[in-house]
Amino acid sequence: MKKFIASIAAVAAVFALSSCNQEKEPTSVSLVKVAVSMPAEFPSEAVFEGKVVLSNKTTSETIEAQAKAGVAEFKKVPFGVWSASASWSLTGDQLAGIAPELAGVNNVAINGTTDEVILSEAEKDGIEVKIETVYAEKAPLVFSRIYNHGTLKLDTKAYNIDKYLEIFNNSDEVQYLDGLYIGEAYGSAVMVPAYSDIDKAEVVYMQRISRFPGSGKDYPVEPGKSFVVAMNAKNHIDSEVVVNTVDLSGADIEAYVEGAAGFFPADNADVPNLIPDIYQAVTYQAKFLVTQGNIPVLFRASENEIASYEKVLVPGSDALGAAYASYSLAVPAKKVIDAVDIMRTGFETRGGKHLPSAIDAGYAMINQGSLAARKIEKSENGRIYLVDSNNSTNDFVELTNDKADGSHLKARDYSDSRIQPVTE
Repeated sequence: MKKFIASIAAVAAVFALSSCNQEKEPTSVSLVKVAVSMPAEFPSEAVFEGKVVLSNKTTSETIEAQAKAGVAEFKKVPFGVWSASASWSLTGDQLAGIAPELAGVNNVAINGTTDEVILSEAEKDGIEVKIETVYAEKAPLVFSRIYNHGTLKLDTKAYNIDKYLEIFNNSDEVQYLDGLYIGEAYGSAVMVPAYSDIDKAEVVYMQRISRFPGSGKDYPVEPGKSFVVAMNAKNHIDSEVVVNTVDLSGADIEAYVEGAAGFFPADNADVPNLIPDIYQAVTYQAKFLVTQGNIPVLFRASENEIASYEKVLVPGSDALGAAYASYSLAVPAKKVIDAVDIMRTGFETRGGKHLPSAIDAGYAMINQGSLAARKIEKSENGRIYLVDSNNSTNDFVELTNDKADGSHLKARDYSDSRIQPVTE
């Protein structure tokens, strides 16, 4: 708080300056209306009644509102560049009541987003934004914890070999990971998306793909349980080197690649390995999970389908000649089980999507030393169910820790108060 000199002249000067600044720097717009349309497959009389979120792309501020009759209203929104996203989860019974034609489909998420909502003096009297939505059936398997940006050692140098992804069984039946593919969509949390109009695409552009081993039922995940995929399955905590990290010696599988000692110093013989290099956009690229802030994707396909998918040139990657060009593998969006778009905190102004909005209408936040954790929706009969609206802006919380002792990074830990269900 500023200290003011106790004199009439000084106080008057301060008030005059304050008044001048207020006149030159308006900070709010009177009203933002967001009109949300239902997916094309729904009857024309269906109206959106879900949640709408405005996200400031510079400050990371978010504002939420509930839509009524398809419209969400926000009053006195600060000037700036925003994005708007809409999400609504429906049970099978709710869906049947709204769209009888879709009866039999269970637990769907309706989502949509629009980027670059610019609020300035020109819009001070109000603005209307429109969002078109799509729907998707909720996945039985979801990424629940994402630690993919590494941390800092005690000497402040980067420590980037302790990353992990956690996959949670959000269904009521045993799920098997055998033969599923896991990889990275093209780009990262700090990269401007390479492909235009990706938010409306029907494919995911993959830059790296690995595969789970197994013959069918070797890698089960029980309902309400999770499976940890480590970059290196070891205890990374070392009191003399790095402490804001995690013990991954108990991981379920690791991404070890022989011959890449700089990224994978040793193979943990007690932990099985993913099958690596199913696909690489270019042969000299880093291996799976090496990239900081990678965009994780889990999908199901056959080997023949993988071989048939189109390889698409990454725009601009051939500027130095064909030998340096990158080609992403275009995996149909309908094959994706779950994927999470990622944005590094402080890079929001770069904007854009790495994944189609039908898969993820938003993005989770990550930074060095932090973890993106999916929130808990509810707890029943001793087990938890995680939020899955297909909008990671709503579904995830970025966990940080002022103590920098790594306690927030622990795998399979769903006790943090920041991810607990919201109670009215």
